[in-house]
Amino acid sequence: MKKLIALLLVLAMALSLAACGNKPAETPATDASAATEAPAASADPDATYTYNKAVQVFPTNWNPHTNQTNDDSTILDYVVAGLYRFDYNEDRTSYVLRPHAAAAEPEDVTAEYIGQYGLEEGAVNQAWLIKLNENVKWEDGTPITATDYVESYKRLLDPVAMNYRADGTYTGNMVIHNAQNYLYNGKTEYLDNGVNAAYTLADLTKNDDGTYSTPDGEACYVAVDMALDWTSGDTLKNYIENYGEQYFKLDRWEELAALADANGVAPLTDDTYAMLVDIITGNPAWGETEADAFNYLAYEKVFPEMSFDEVGVIAKSDYELVYVIDKPLDGFYLKYALTDSYVVKTDLYDSLAKVTDGVYSNTYGTSAETTVSFGPYKLTSFQADKQFVFERNENYFDLDGKYQATSVVTDYVPEAATRLELFQQGKLDVYSLGADDMETYSLSDYTYYATGDSTFAMAFNPGKAGLEEAQKNAGDNINKTILTLPTFRQAMSLAMDRKNFCLATSPTNTPAFGLFSTQIISDPDNGVTYRSTDVSKEVLAKFWGVSEDYGEGKLYADIDEAINSITGYNLAKAQEMFDIAYDEAIAQKLMDEDDVIEIKIGLPSATSKFYTNGYEYIVNNYTEAVKGTKLEGKLTFSKDDTIGNAFSDALKNNQVDMLFGVGWTGSAMDPFGLMEAYIMPNYQYDGAFDYTKIDLTINIDGVDYTAPVTDWYSVMMGEPTDLTAADGTVLEGYKCGYPEKDPETRLHILGAMEGAVLLNFNFIPLMDNSAAQLKGQQVEYGTEDYIFPIGFGDYEYITFNYTDAEWDEYVASNNNSLDYT
Repeated sequence: MKKLIALLLVLAMALSLAACGNKPAETPATDASAATEAPAASADPDATYTYNKAVQVFPTNWNPHTNQTNDDSTILDYVVAGLYRFDYNEDRTSYVLRPHAAAAEPEDVTAEYIGQYGLEEGAVNQAWLIKLNENVKWEDGTPITATDYVESYKRLLDPVAMNYRADGTYTGNMVIHNAQNYLYNGKTEYLDNGVNAAYTLADLTKNDDGTYSTPDGEACYVAVDMALDWTSGDTLKNYIENYGEQYFKLDRWEELAALADANGVAPLTDDTYAMLVDIITGNPAWGETEADAFNYLAYEKVFPEMSFDEVGVIAKSDYELVYVIDKPLDGFYLKYALTDSYVVKTDLYDSLAKVTDGVYSNTYGTSAETTVSFGPYKLTSFQADKQFVFERNENYFDLDGKYQATSVVTDYVPEAATRLELFQQGKLDVYSLGADDMETYSLSDYTYYATGDSTFAMAFNPGKAGLEEAQKNAGDNINKTILTLPTFRQAMSLAMDRKNFCLATSPTNTPAFGLFSTQIISDPDNGVTYRSTDVSKEVLAKFWGVSEDYGEGKLYADIDEAINSITGYNLAKAQEMFDIAYDEAIAQKLMDEDDVIEIKIGLPSATSKFYTNGYEYIVNNYTEAVKGTKLEGKLTFSKDDTIGNAFSDALKNNQVDMLFGVGWTGSAMDPFGLMEAYIMPNYQYDGAFDYTKIDLTINIDGVDYTAPVTDWYSVMMGEPTDLTAADGTVLEGYKCGYPEKDPETRLHILGAMEGAVLLNFNFIPLMDNSAAQLKGQQVEYGTEDYIFPIGFGDYEYITFNYTDAEWDEYVASNNNSLDYT
C-alpha cells in the first residue's frame, strides 16, 4: 500500500532536508549529543512564529486518492495522518515506527473471521484489528471514526472513479481482500496478455467451438483495436493505419479487423491467430516473429458483482478498524503499509465529485476551499503558482508542545538568485544550495547536508512505434529510432562523466551506479541497507565489469575496493559502442546515412539551474563524445521546457525522447515493492518497454529456472508462480515473498532483477539524492545530524529563536542583510 511517486531532483533538493515524519524511509545511527533543546517560548501568549520557505515546483493535486507527483506532498503530508508513523527514538539518534492515528500496535484477530472474507481454518496474520486514536479529529473538531476510514476506502475504490491510488490497496505486500474485485465491480475487462499472464498458444485450452481460453477458463482474443499497456496505450490498428505496408503485411488485415467487436477484440481461433502472425511477421521490417504474437493477445476477466461490505475493511466499532488481507503479513511491513492515509472528509468529497460524459472527476484537494485537514496544519490560503499558507491545526491530536510554527508560508520563487536574496533579507528560513553557491557557503556553520532515498537517472522510452511517430513528426532526415538500440543507450551511459555532471549541476550529489540508493533498507528489522549486502555488491561489480578484478593477486583487494573504483565513465568504450550502434541502425534500416539524430530532452522546469545547466552539460558532453566516431556531426539535441509536472507522461507519450534528474520515492524501506516502478507499465518511465519479454534465469535450490522479469516480481511479492527449468521441469506455485519469510532467496531475486533492468539502459543511474541547504538564523532544527526518515525534525521539531516581531526587529538591526558565510 506504499505510494510510489515520480520525483524530480530539483524538488528533492528542496525537500530532502525536511522529511515528513510519516514518509517511509530509513536512518543511520548518529551521535546522541546531536539532540537540541527548544529555546524558551515567548511569554506573550499571542506571539506568532512564521516559517517562510519557497519552492520551484508548485503542487497542483493533493487529493489522497489521485495525487501522482512528489511536489503534491508539500501539502498532503501536513493535512493527513497515517495510522503509524516514523519518529525519533528517545535520544534522537535513530527512528521508531510508532502508532499515530492508531492507538496501539496491530492485533491479530484472524481466528474471529475464519469462514469469512476468504479466510480458511489455520490462517494467521490475515485479519488485523487497529484500535484508533480517539483524539483524531478534523480541523473543525469533528471526530474521525472507523466508519470514516471505511467510507474513504469505499470512495478510493469507486468503480466509476477508477482512482490512480486505488491499486495501492491490492498490490505489494498488503492486499486487502476483494479490493480489486470491488474496484472492477461486475465489469468485464480485457487484460493485456503481454504484460499480465504472457500466455502463448501452447498454454491455452482449445474449446469445442474452436476458440481458445486461459487455463482458468477465461476467453482469449486478438487485440485488434484495444489499447496495449506495453505500447503506452497504443493499438495494433493504430500501428497499421500509421505505418501500413512499410512494416506490416496487410493481405489479411481487413479480414481480421472485421472480426473485432465493439471492445476492439476478435475471438482467438487458429485462423485469427494465423492472420495475426502473418500481419506482424510477414514484413521483416517490423522485426517480429511468431514468438512475439502473445503481446497482441488479450483475455477476458469477468469481475464479480459485489457490495462494499465484502471488502476487507471493517468498522468493528467506532474506534476499532479491521483489515482482512489475502496474504499473511505482520510486524514491520504491516505497519509500514499503514503509514499513508486515504482518509477524506466524505461530505465535502462527495460534493466535489461529478461525472461528465461518462468521465469522473473530483476537485477535492486542489485548493484551500476543497481541503480539510486532520494533520498538524490546515491550509488557509492557496494561490496557484504564487503562495500557499498553513496555519497550525489546534485540533491536531499530536501537538504536545511540538509544531512551534504557528504558520508556514510557501511562495513560488523559481529563480535561485531571487530565493537567495530573500533568504539573506530574512524573508525565507531555508535556502537550498546549488552549484553556484557551494564555493561561498559549503563550509558555513549554517549549512546542513543530507542524503535521501532516491536515485536520479537519465530515462529513455525506447518503444519503436512511438519513436517512429515522433520521428515522422520531426521532419525529413531526422532520426530517433536509433534509441531503440541497447548499444546506443549503453554508449550514452558510458559517455556520461557522472562526477563532472554532478559538479556542474549539483555539487552536493555524488554519482550513482545502481537503481537503489545507499539509503534504501532491505532489512528494516536490523537496519541493513540493500547496497551494503553482498547480493547488491555483486550486481554492481558484474554490471560495471569489475567482478573478475578483485581478490588475491588481482587489481583490487576485495569487492568493496572494486566497487569504489567504479566511475561509470569510459569514453573509449563509449565511442566503440556508438560506432556499433550506428552500424546496427544502418543494417536494420532504422537510419539512413544522411540522417541526423535528434534527441529531444524534457526539462520539467525552464528556470531551474539544475535543469538548464544539466541540459547544457549534456549537449556539450555528447557532442564531444561522438567526435571521431561514425556519429560525429550526426548527434543533436533539442529541448522542451514546457512539460512541467507532466514530465513522466511526456516521456511515455514520446513528446520528449529523454529525461534526466528523475527518479522515484515512496518505498525506501521496501525495495522489493519499489521494483514495480521499474518494470510495470503503469509506473515505468519507459512505458513502451515490455518486461514480460525479458527472460531472467535465477538459481533456486541448485536449479536454474527461467521466467520473465515480471514473473520473478510476482514470486518475490509472494504470488504463487510456475517456474520452468532448462530440462522442462516445472516448479509449481513457487513464491518467496514476505509470508514465506525467506529473506535470502528474496534478496537474491531482487538483485537479479536490478541487474536485468540495468542491462536495458533505459533508466541509467546518474546521481544520488544528496542536498545541502542553509538554515535561517530564526530557527533551530530537531537534530544537528540528518536522521532519515525524520530528517532534521521538520516542522514538528523546528523551534524558533525569535517571535515574528522580534525577528523583524533583528533583521532591521542588521540592515535587512544577514551574513551566512
